[in-house]
Amino acid sequence: MKFSIHIFCTIIIFKMMYPCDTSKLIIIANSENAARFNNHFWKSTGLCPLAPKEKIHEYLLGTSERTNLKIIASLPNKAVNYVRIHWLMDLLFVRFKNRINFDYMDELFDMLRELRLKPIFEIMGRSFPSDIENLVNPLTYWSNLTYTIVSRYIERFGVEEVSTWKFETWNEPDLIAYNVMNFTLKEYLDYVNGCARGLKSAFNGQKANPNNAISRLGGPAGLFRTENHPLCWGLLKSCRGVKKAECPIQFVSFHRKGDSDVSGLLNGTLQLLDLLREKFPDLEEMPIANDEADLLKNWSRDEEWRSDARYAAMVALVVIRFHKEIILGRGKRVEILSNDNGFMNYHPYYFTQRTLLTRFQMNLTIPPHDQFIKKPVYSVMGLLSYLGDTLLEEIFEEQDVLMSSLSTKISKPNYSAIATLLVYVNDTEVSPFKNKTININLKNLEFGGKYVVYFLNNFETNPYQVWLEAGSPFYPEKDVRKEMRNNEEPKRLKDPQEFSPGSFEVTVNISIPSVVLLHACYEPRYPPGRVTDLTIQNVTRYEVLLNWSDENMINLCIRTYEVEFESRCGNGGNYGIFRRVNLNDIIFLSYHHSPTGDGECEATRGRYRVRAVDYWDRPGHYSDIVCHPPRLY
Repeated sequence: MKFSIHIFCTIIIFKMMYPCDTSKLIIIANSENAARFNNHFWKSTGLCPLAPKEKIHEYLLGTSERTNLKIIASLPNKAVNYVRIHWLMDLLFVRFKNRINFDYMDELFDMLRELRLKPIFEIMGRSFPSDIENLVNPLTYWSNLTYTIVSRYIERFGVEEVSTWKFETWNEPDLIAYNVMNFTLKEYLDYVNGCARGLKSAFNGQKANPNNAISRLGGPAGLFRTENHPLCWGLLKSCRGVKKAECPIQFVSFHRKGDSDVSGLLNGTLQLLDLLREKFPDLEEMPIANDEADLLKNWSRDEEWRSDARYAAMVALVVIRFHKEIILGRGKRVEILSNDNGFMNYHPYYFTQRTLLTRFQMNLTIPPHDQFIKKPVYSVMGLLSYLGDTLLEEIFEEQDVLMSSLSTKISKPNYSAIATLLVYVNDTEVSPFKNKTININLKNLEFGGKYVVYFLNNFETNPYQVWLEAGSPFYPEKDVRKEMRNNEEPKRLKDPQEFSPGSFEVTVNISIPSVVLLHACYEPRYPPGRVTDLTIQNVTRYEVLLNWSDENMINLCIRTYEVEFESRCGNGGNYGIFRRVNLNDIIFLSYHHSPTGDGECEATRGRYRVRAVDYWDRPGHYSDIVCHPPRLY
């Protein structure tokens, strides 16, 4: 509470001392200039297992990584849909050096499937049979290996599901750190063509493939330096002057990063695209993927801007500029724009590494456990998911060069809405004194409805600042963790407000850095769908993590999810009485429940259920009731 009062007072003082400039953004809800925007190309993350190849399964299948991925998957509307993991094929040869064993890979892909995450499958590993360096026919070897793997998962999950996966060739093959096979150019091209052949055979061999689903292989996932990178350039040269079907890849993947800035990342991408167009004009129509589009290389570097809304705002700005400068400006099709930020931080770096969450390893408890806190960059991925499938015309009056926006709409039978994303950022700069008033005016609205405004900034959505003010503890106490969680997700400016047909205007005051989402919904015909797949994971004594799915939510006009609990703690349990336990509204698909216990009984013992409530306060059906612990009844 002290922190909240401090923030409130600080904001009031800033507004009194530093008057706001004013800009106006006009959004035309129905315009002849609207364009399709149906590819949410940014819904990816990536990571590299921080373990030797012999223990990669322990890392990827351990409790910490499972929880990390579970929370990442708990963003609404599949906000992060793909995860790109290095060295996946090591899982095949952990148990037996010279023959494939699928146990660990099956377990990983089953977990991803359960979480509704899809892999960007790099066909790459460090553990292969000992005779691989003496292959007589490497093309056949890679073709057979790829066919064996992909066929297995088509049989396990179905051809339609596996066709939604993305496949990619060896990561950064020109770098010694990754090219553990010591590929020559010929060997590398045999590898790529073998992978492509195996993929094609796996899909073509399916009798039950009514929609003719196919695979998509990208490459070379490289840096494309002008010198000493013969493999990257050699792959594209092999596609020059040949028929489309004879080129083994379906999208060109590369890595361009910033230098703690957005412009560096974008300019590097544009320069490479110009070079590729000059050298390979016949590949101009091929989609592109910058699947390590990070604002700074080296994920583990200690950078304070990665801890707060600066990182979140910069990620959102990259999405906006990528769309405007590369898709609209260059006419390129973007397959993937991915931040390589699915890592788990390690001691003593909390919040400041390139991660979506921060993890506290609570080694003093018995048994030890992890506490995860959502960073603002995690939250901004959730806000981005509200964008629709049609671009709207925007008119900025007196636009600030540090402000960017993207406005969209979506029109479906039971979901019609407008979403405007505003970003106010100057790379890693923090300027709390630079305030801005934005008047957002929506025009040509066909119907009335309700709208909400969500925001991220360094005042009210900054768990890192809470941690600093608590003394930066390595093992934060429960009250500190609770306060961090009170500040970890987007804040709503007001309760849902009504608007009438025609037009309405919203005024928001922001400072650098900030992200604002205006979400205006026409009233849906039906209330929210039923929450599904509620799960409960024990964290430690008196603490559990709940996750659920929004698969049945046919619209995003959700004011909150209500988490209800029926206590079965001792004789004082409220048998038959469910009470809401999340006092604050939440729009994400997870909740960390940490009641205060008296030591006599585990205060989290009982039954749980969750339902959605929309902007019109209409509740959906409850989820199935789930007991904790499972054998409670």
